[in-house]
Parts: sequence; structure tokens; C-alpha cells
Amino acid sequence: MRIRTAVVATALLATLSACGSAPNQAPGAAPKPAGAEIAGQIDQTSVVDAGPVGQNLPGTPMLDKIRQKGELSFAGSRNTIGFSQLDPASGKLSGFDAGIAQLLAKYLLGKPNAKLQSGGSDTREALLGNHTIDIAVQTYTITEDRAKLVNFAGPYYLAASGIVVKTSDTTTKQASDLAGKKVATESGAAKDALLKAVPTAQPVLFDTAAQCVAAVEQGRAEAMTLNNASLYGVVATKSDVKLLDSTFGSNPFGIGLPKDDPAFKEVVNGFLKAIEADGTWTKLWQATVGKLVKTPAPQPPQIGSVPGS
Repeated sequence: MRIRTAVVATALLATLSACGSAPNQAPGAAPKPAGAEIAGQIDQTSVVDAGPVGQNLPGTPMLDKIRQKGELSFAGSRNTIGFSQLDPASGKLSGFDAGIAQLLAKYLLGKPNAKLQSGGSDTREALLGNHTIDIAVQTYTITEDRAKLVNFAGPYYLAASGIVVKTSDTTTKQASDLAGKKVATESGAAKDALLKAVPTAQPVLFDTAAQCVAAVEQGRAEAMTLNNASLYGVVATKSDVKLLDSTFGSNPFGIGLPKDDPAFKEVVNGFLKAIEADGTWTKLWQATVGKLVKTPAPQPPQIGSVPGS
């Protein structure tokens, strides 16, 4: 098994299915596939198998530890379709972030031995600080405050804040239209980005994207916003909400690393440069997020190009 899980996750998406006609879908057309079916189309195995192996890498405390264990432990999501989605029955983890972790393991070890550990967005810094995990690849936005606690390799992807509303909503077209409205979001970077762009918005805080979208569906919020990486898969499984074309702000994703081994950060940045240069990054996108958005792969961001990286 390529990924071994420390904690068995529940089958969140097994209960998600499309209902009714999708937005802009012709009458009589087949409904959107269920979330589990969409997740089943995402498989980065062949990309990881063809990924590069690092040559003549310098020894660092973290790299030595990882090689001694024979595996790379990482904090990652279990329920973000397209980026990191766990199938609890098979233990298979699929998506862009999952692929980044697997490719890094192969680059460091010669084989993609990556172990998903338990841990949420509120515990990543502590887990890295006490070396419970080796890295965090979890739609992890680089910020200067976070960079005081952890090192960031990257950025490896530039997300933006997206907006989801009911399909029937014809008045909300961009961020400024959220002024004075109740907007479902998560604490931290997502809420901060919302209030920076729309100071008069009224954040309604939830723990997960699924809870946010449910609030919109049930009328407890008029819209929701998270980084668009968290929204692609959610919207792909729904017919009563839509993701607007308009985005705001910037969410540069980085690989979180322990603060006490700066040389390891250079090794991981070297890995990112390698997969960008040889086309692996683009192939990974096409095999994962590209299955959801059906648009050409974006250009990878320049390593070290944002504050905190």
C-alpha cells in the first residue's frame, strides 16, 4: 500500500451525491456524478511512479531522520477532493497535495513511502515543532506569522479565495457584493482574507468546507468563501450551489517544515524546482485538480516569491 494511515478516516464523501439538474445543465441531461465517483477519477499513481529521485543530496538532521525511518510522515487532509482525499476502504490517498507528499518521499528515499498522520489545521505548527510529523502538505497558506513558527518550502501553488453561492443567486458576482452579508468561512487565513477584502462582511465560522456549504444550502449564510482549492471538489458534487468565476486575494501554498533545520528547507525547495522543471508538477495537476476544473494547468509559482517563504 502506497499510503498507510495513522488514523482511519470516515467515508465523508460516500454520502455526497448530486441532486437535480446542475447549473447551466440542459433539461434531461445526466446529473453530476456523486462525490465518490469524482474522487475515483483522480489518481496520481503513474505520475508519482515516474517522479525524480534526488541525487547527491546534502545530509541534514531531518533528511537523516527520514532515511533512518524509511518513510516520510506528513500532515494532510483526508477530505479535500482534488487535493487530498482518503478512501478509507482501500487506504488510498489521491490528489495534488497527496501527490506532492508522495513525490517528495520518492525524491528523498527513492520510493514513495509517505505516511499520512493525524493532525488538523490548528495543530500543524505544534506537530512540526515537536517532530511528530516531518512535513505538512495540507493546503497550507504561507504567512509571515506562521513562518515565525515553521519553515516553508515553496510556494508550490498559488490559490485564491473563491466564493460559493446558491445556484439561484444572480446578485452576488464578486467579493464586493459580500458587503453586509453573512459569509460562511473558517477561522484563520480564510476569515482574514475575507475581512481584508470586504471589511463589512459578517463571517460565520465553521470547522470544515462541508459545514460551510451546508450553511449556504440551508440559508444560514448567504455565501461561503475559502481558498479555491477547498472549493473545487465541494462544488463538483453539488447542483444547488455554484463557484463564481471571480476570486480575491492570494493564498500561496507551502510545504511546512520544522524550524530547526534550515538546510532541509533548501533540499525541499530543490525538489520543487526539479518537479517543476521536468514537467512532473504539470502532469500531477492534470491527473488530480485538472479532473475537476477542466482547464489548462497553471504555471507553478516562483520558489521563495512570497513573504514567509
